[in-house]
Amino acid sequence: MKTEEIEDLPKDIRTGKKIISVYGIGFVGTAITSVWLRAGATVIAVDKNNKIVNSINDKKIANAEPKAKEAFIEAVNNKKLFGTRNIKLAAKKSQIKIVSVPVGIKNHIADLSNVYSVIDDITINLNRNDIIIMTPTVPIGTSNQLIKRMESKTKMKVNEDFFYIYSPERIAIGQAIADIENNYPAIISGVGKKSLKIAKKIFGMISSKNPIVMTSTKAAEAEKLIEGLYRDVNIALVNQIAILCEKEGIDIWEIRNAANSQPFSNLHKAGIGVGGYCIPIYPHLLLQTAKNRGINLNLASISREINEAMPAHCVNRILKELKQTNKKKKAAILGLAFRGDIPDKRLSPTYDLVNELLANDIKVTVHDPFFDNDSLLPKSVKVTKNLKKAIRNVDIIIVATNHNQYNKLNDEFVVKNSKAKTIVFDGRGILNRKNFTKIKLITIGQKND
Repeated sequence: MKTEEIEDLPKDIRTGKKIISVYGIGFVGTAITSVWLRAGATVIAVDKNNKIVNSINDKKIANAEPKAKEAFIEAVNNKKLFGTRNIKLAAKKSQIKIVSVPVGIKNHIADLSNVYSVIDDITINLNRNDIIIMTPTVPIGTSNQLIKRMESKTKMKVNEDFFYIYSPERIAIGQAIADIENNYPAIISGVGKKSLKIAKKIFGMISSKNPIVMTSTKAAEAEKLIEGLYRDVNIALVNQIAILCEKEGIDIWEIRNAANSQPFSNLHKAGIGVGGYCIPIYPHLLLQTAKNRGINLNLASISREINEAMPAHCVNRILKELKQTNKKKKAAILGLAFRGDIPDKRLSPTYDLVNELLANDIKVTVHDPFFDNDSLLPKSVKVTKNLKKAIRNVDIIIVATNHNQYNKLNDEFVVKNSKAKTIVFDGRGILNRKNFTKIKLITIGQKND
């Protein structure tokens, strides 16, 4: 690709001369597709799920991400977007291929089968000057492996015949489009100078911030993983300190507020556990690389152990309060989503809470404003959107998610809708203790009264 062709890329994308295909229209793929549509691109949305494809073409997209639905519908109306299951067809018709398929994990090892499958299908129909952009979070060195695979199959050379860019997604549910367009600079890397020039030119179309250019794809892969590891380690630190505070009769929240008044301290919030498909996963991907290199990345291992043990620790505190009798106890868990005010329950610590409670013969109901059923939970566990119904006649209320709906919970509401001796366990530190004078409130990181 000549210099003038690189310079013309924004124009060619907007006019439809260069077509973009996005592989994997889940949360990440939807956000990426939306952003490029908003920038004027013509996009082929590729997904193996026929329901997703049909919803795109029928303009019935159910994705709740702000601005996504509008972008999809407008683009379909203007014939700038269509969905397909045909990966090879999309690869043949597009010049820019963006891979956003999920990376699985089995026994703490990355499952890259989806990535390799898409890359192989793209490779079959790879044309000269095609641009490949990888966005999934992957183990260090994955891009190098993919490039070798593509070069071997096509007999073409990266940075000469085709171009490879690695730019890990940096988005959160509820603000994904804003994250890409305005909130965070893109992390970009490429194989060779031309790939980097291309990356700078096209990412300038969708982001108001100058990208952070990494010296290699390995560096960019590592950066994304280390972002997640930092947060996991920070959470583990404050969780372990919270347990100490409980034993010593001091308050982790008081300590955290004081410590964070100094700019060199940024203690996270203690909590009942860590969920989502990012923070709990990334340390394992780093550990995978470390193990292959003979490096003991023990801090990452210990942090995972601490955070994974928090649901059991919280249940043990609850059991001591309930003082088990022959009478079967009832619990209401408030929150199935792993984070507040989002409809995402992936790897939520609530699942571990449920299992721990059931193992101790405690009947469980789960409340969440976004869910009224869940196939991953045992059949004995009821899920409801009705908060009053969820807490009716329970012995313990456990706040597991920081939904805004729970912030104003008080003893008057609990007594009126449950019973006078109901105990509340605040597993996220969101409740105002002044609102609990009639019933017992237990806060994580604080000694029981």
